[in-house]
Amino acid sequence: MAEEESKEEGKVEEEAEKEPEPGAEDTEELEQEIPTAEEATAEKEKEGPAGEGEEELSEEELRNLIEESLENITVTDIVLSMMNQLASVAYLKMGMPENVNLKYQDFDQAKLAIDSLDAIISAAEGKVEEKGLEPFKGTLANLKMNFVQLKRSSGS
Repeated sequence: MAEEESKEEGKVEEEAEKEPEPGAEDTEELEQEIPTAEEATAEKEKEGPAGEGEEELSEEELRNLIEESLENITVTDIVLSMMNQLASVAYLKMGMPENVNLKYQDFDQAKLAIDSLDAIISAAEGKVEEKGLEPFKGTLANLKMNFVQLKRSSGS
């Protein structure tokens, strides 16, 4: 009997090690790619000058594409994208993971990102589907816990 319990505990520990952080699993699905002006310009430059394989869009065609994308995007899409960006920048500004992002550590900026994410989640409750918010609630809890631990360990 004790041997079975020991095997069971080992199995639970293995599964816990495999599980991703709370809220991390669905975040990528929720974010919709919305390129910044700089990204769009860089992409256009990579394609080369007009006339090399693709014609330059006329002003009217460009306007139609923009209008079409605006018709398809919802405020919910933008809110979820903003929450994803705030969570990402919060981890970055906490210097996490340390081996990559320690040079970006700025606790004031991290706190602002965490507090902003918290406020957006609160404002979106009841207006955005719970399945869209749930991953961010887990991420927010994780961010807050990590923030406190990092502040304590840094002596700030």
